[in-house]
Amino acid sequence: MTLRDYQQDCLDAILDRYRAGARRQIVCLPTGTGKTVIFASFPGFFGMKNRMLVLAHREELLDQAREKILSANPQLNVAIEQAARTADDEADVVVASVATLGRKGSKRLARLDPEQFYLIVVDEAHHAIAETYRRVLDHFGALDPDTRKLTVGFTATPKRGDNQGLNKVFEEIVFSRNLPEMIEAKYLSPIAAYRVETEVDLSRVRTRMGDFVTGQLSQAVNVGERNGIVIDVFRKHLEERQTLVFCVDVAHAEDLAKAFCEAGISAAAVTGKMPTDERRAALDGFGSGKIQVLTNCMVLTEGYDESSIEGIILARPTKSTLLYTQMIGRGTRLHPGKENVTIIDIVDVTRDHKLVGLPSLFGLGKDFDLEGHTTTQVREAVEWVRKNRPWVRADMATSLSDLRYRCKRIDLFDLETPEEIVYDAEFAWTAAADGGYRLSLGHGETLTIESTIMGQWETALEPNVEGMRFQPVRDPCHAVVNAEEWVRRHRADSLTLVRADARWRCAPASERQLAFLNRRGITPPNGTSKGQASRLIAMLS
Repeated sequence: MTLRDYQQDCLDAILDRYRAGARRQIVCLPTGTGKTVIFASFPGFFGMKNRMLVLAHREELLDQAREKILSANPQLNVAIEQAARTADDEADVVVASVATLGRKGSKRLARLDPEQFYLIVVDEAHHAIAETYRRVLDHFGALDPDTRKLTVGFTATPKRGDNQGLNKVFEEIVFSRNLPEMIEAKYLSPIAAYRVETEVDLSRVRTRMGDFVTGQLSQAVNVGERNGIVIDVFRKHLEERQTLVFCVDVAHAEDLAKAFCEAGISAAAVTGKMPTDERRAALDGFGSGKIQVLTNCMVLTEGYDESSIEGIILARPTKSTLLYTQMIGRGTRLHPGKENVTIIDIVDVTRDHKLVGLPSLFGLGKDFDLEGHTTTQVREAVEWVRKNRPWVRADMATSLSDLRYRCKRIDLFDLETPEEIVYDAEFAWTAAADGGYRLSLGHGETLTIESTIMGQWETALEPNVEGMRFQPVRDPCHAVVNAEEWVRRHRADSLTLVRADARWRCAPASERQLAFLNRRGITPPNGTSKGQASRLIAMLS
């Protein structure tokens, strides 16, 4: 197998961090980017002085791992340890089921000599904090503080729905690429999407371990009217596409498949309760095109690699970023003739729950409707807006057409100090396109306040030639107060410029200001003040 550049970079990073002392590592790569290919290269990259163990939790993952490892290392003896299949002592690589090895008092685990295994791989590593995994890792000494063994976990996302941290098993993320990066690098299919709203109310559905309680969720969404919407949206947007539908439970999957068939669309349900031969027949029928729509519930979220999928309907609402990422990842693999994968996000009504949606994975507003455009097209538009129309709140736009409309006008109100910080601010802060805040200090300096993925607000000085660092805080008002105090102490000569109540701000915009804006293709409305023009110019500088 020929490795892609990032796959080789990943191998190098694993080795570098191991030499630096990191023994339990995590690699984060989106579905479809070849995580299995990377660890299949381990024997050739690290050498095989000892045996290698691969841990997975599903039969499909075991078989895929064995196939890829043999493809990269045909000279090795690669065996599976699961149910009726047993790996003998001659196996160079053991691909093992966690359910088989991890049960309490497992004789099959006891038979594997820890001293013979040096390299351990954990596939779908977000499961690794489970007791079964930890029991296996403890048997092989991988969790010992002074171990020399290398354990590498692979996952599409390190986030778990129940908020339990993977740091209970792993030490650090040594290599990571996200979904937008892989799409832009053309390693994954572009994603187009539609947002379809329903009248189904999820407010009374309870949450357990970070996501909806399955039984209650099924009762709420598995209703005739909503299932009819799924059929209608398929006909409108996905008629000619091989389509995968994610459902809540077995009843939902079977009812939706029945509804598709009654509508004259070839469909089948795949569930965990099906006999293996029936499930394989349904998957083969879908892969060959005899079946156009495949419904499922928690069966095809992991280990299903059908690259011809061009449509995905998310009929199952979720609060889990992990599950959402897994579901859309089933359609992002490249395939001959495939232009993109189209995601249909079925969005229900809720007052109390924060649902995961495609926009949140790409830095867009939570209610953004891609209207059939690809995420790449929208991200390019948003980047243009942030550079050329920075006063426009891109994070508040609801669609590409709405974003374009906002760019055609200048709302003078948008140039005032943002409402959410106005009571704590004395200076002329402006809302930034990405939802943060900006303050021009003059002399080419700007203070920015932005939120982070950790739920904090960070302040930064640009350019930061002094190496100034601000302490992250929990709310933007606190960040504003701290930043303004810093300005008073260290940029006293800028106070006349930055104060929101400075008298000069009320004067009409100067000819020089208007000329600058006109050169940038911007025509301020009549009545623009000198202060408002100054904010516009500061944003564009």
